[in-house]
Amino acid sequence: MFGMSSEEFWEQDPKLYWAFRTFYLKQKEIEQNEKKEYIKYMTWLNGNMTYIAQSTALNNAFSKSKKEFPKYEKIFSIENREKEKIKTQNEINIQVQNEFNQWARM
Repeated sequence: MFGMSSEEFWEQDPKLYWAFRTFYLKQKEIEQNEKKEYIKYMTWLNGNMTYIAQSTALNNAFSKSKKEFPKYEKIFSIENREKEKIKTQNEINIQVQNEFNQWARM
């Protein structure tokens, strides 16, 4: 149950069951949030790329100077990622682990 063996469930401390249950429910909540964040990011990315493509096409259609579609490195440069302050997966894992370990401090 919730990733516990039958020995842990029947013979160990009852608090262990609640710890496993809390961890399992929190993990499911995090997985759902990750899916939502992924969908939000992909829709933002799709909109951003559409905006860049349409602005380039309109600029080329109504202007004498031709503008090229920006290169991949320019759109997704490291400076842009640092400006957004994106957390790394390791930082997220440390934060989640600290949240899960709070029950042991009680």
